[in-house]
Amino acid sequence: MKEERIISTLVGLAGACSNNGKTENTDLLVLRALAFPLLCPNYDEEELCRIVDEIYSEKKTIAPNCFECMNPCGNTSDYDMNRIYEAEEGIREVKLQILEKIQEMAFYVFNKYESEMDIDFFYKALLYIGNDISEENLHHLLSETEKMEQEIQSGGI
Repeated sequence: MKEERIISTLVGLAGACSNNGKTENTDLLVLRALAFPLLCPNYDEEELCRIVDEIYSEKKTIAPNCFECMNPCGNTSDYDMNRIYEAEEGIREVKLQILEKIQEMAFYVFNKYESEMDIDFFYKALLYIGNDISEENLHHLLSETEKMEQEIQSGGI
């Protein structure tokens, strides 16, 4: 997955938002970053770096003290994507399924985004990806993701 750096930084941004709130730009950035591989299928390293830098900039705006913290808690840290690949097979498969689905969903939502839309589900999914969650809870999230996907495809969101 070429977009691992994007997912890694988005998990950190989701963590920052869970403790500090969001700006008026955060939701649209999260959607655009999740959808980035679908919005820009032939992206190059420069474009990848640009979106990652935007995520870092937003995270720094939301949680400026985290960048200078001498005792980081890890809540806003980039996620090590190797943790997915090294996880038990069931957990790895479900997390990758959820990631694929939220990227596709973000693409559809991004294209009709309105500022009053509630996209908190995407933050929740990113936090689940970035934490050690039981396979059972990941399956619950996958079910929730599939319901949300149906709602989006039917124009309900």
